[in-house]
Amino acid sequence: MCVPRPSTAMAKMKLTDAAVSRLALAPGQTDVMIWDAELPGFGLRMRPAGRAWTIGYRPAGTGREGMFKRLKIGSPEVLKAAEARAHARTVLAQIALGADPLAERAKAKVKAATTTTLGQVLDRYETSLERRGYVNRRTVMATLRNRMAGLLKREIATVTGAELAEIIASVEAAGKPGAAKDFRTVSRAFFGWALSDARVVAVNPLAGYRKQRSTRADKVAQEEHGRALSDVELAAVWKAADPATTVGRLVRFYVLTGCRRGEGAGLTRAMLDRPALLVRLPAIFVKQARGHIVPITPALAGLFDCCIVDSRSDLLFPSSRTGGKMSGWSKMLAALQRESGVEFGFHDLRRTLRTGMSRLGVDVDTAELAIGHAREDLEKIYNRDDAIDALRSAFDKWSAHVAAVTTVSE
Repeated sequence: MCVPRPSTAMAKMKLTDAAVSRLALAPGQTDVMIWDAELPGFGLRMRPAGRAWTIGYRPAGTGREGMFKRLKIGSPEVLKAAEARAHARTVLAQIALGADPLAERAKAKVKAATTTTLGQVLDRYETSLERRGYVNRRTVMATLRNRMAGLLKREIATVTGAELAEIIASVEAAGKPGAAKDFRTVSRAFFGWALSDARVVAVNPLAGYRKQRSTRADKVAQEEHGRALSDVELAAVWKAADPATTVGRLVRFYVLTGCRRGEGAGLTRAMLDRPALLVRLPAIFVKQARGHIVPITPALAGLFDCCIVDSRSDLLFPSSRTGGKMSGWSKMLAALQRESGVEFGFHDLRRTLRTGMSRLGVDVDTAELAIGHAREDLEKIYNRDDAIDALRSAFDKWSAHVAAVTTVSE
């Protein structure tokens, strides 16, 4: 079969799929341009690396003195000749009206190289939080990325307060006011960092944004949100928390210690000081960024003894599926609520301990220390040894109370 070998003399022909399929470079040829006989400015460029539909043009108004440019618009393997010709006709018409697609493409590349996207700045923010030892950085970053997923490729400076307010409103409309509040808080902090530290925005788009004034119904709901469980409810939750399961042991840990959810989920064996009978939570691990100690009562020691050693991690309460930190809190809580018949939240267990200690005669300062609400003036009241003794007494009282109410329920 004779294959046409284009040469410089063969510069123009009607480009069809059949004709193009028969064309090939002659030996020694490295770059051949074949122009279409039907549409001026449209052609096929052939090189050893491949073939491409090409538009040749000079920018409008430059005449024959203007720079001749070639614009690739596709390959014959993807785009048929008729489709390529139709596309070329449209582009050539735009060029005649003053467009310069290659110049515009070059500008777009320069802009892309200098553009700072929201996603890129979020990556830098995560690195900053990690360097600063921010305890809840994973939760914060997940919230920011998930809620702003549709904006991640946008230049950060173009993100508006109206768009963020719309996200907040949509979360509230979905019946998640707490999640909306969390997003508002963490996004305001992020954009504040982008303004003052990263300096990639001229203004915080959430500056001046205020939550709508609470109605009377809102205030009532806020007062009712969060509570201390009654002894009967506490016993029901304790019973529902099966100590044969990791989740059950974790919930009982919350009941006995009043620790925050993240503190229990991230507790490692290295934080247990068994000789001193203390749980030592490091400053980097605690919300207030200061160390917190929890005396190990006999009940708590027995709970730790039941914890299964997982070769995948040093966590006391690891996820049975991954070996990492627990997740799926909403489903976990829903299951506990069904089993116990009690509507409660994990933070309510912390409130229950704090309230219970006061009812058991523990003084306010010690009760506050027990849940990590340390204040500078407490340093003047207790030295370290006295504080530990007072805490140990407070937790012994609470542990005895839990044992009493749960025994009665059984």
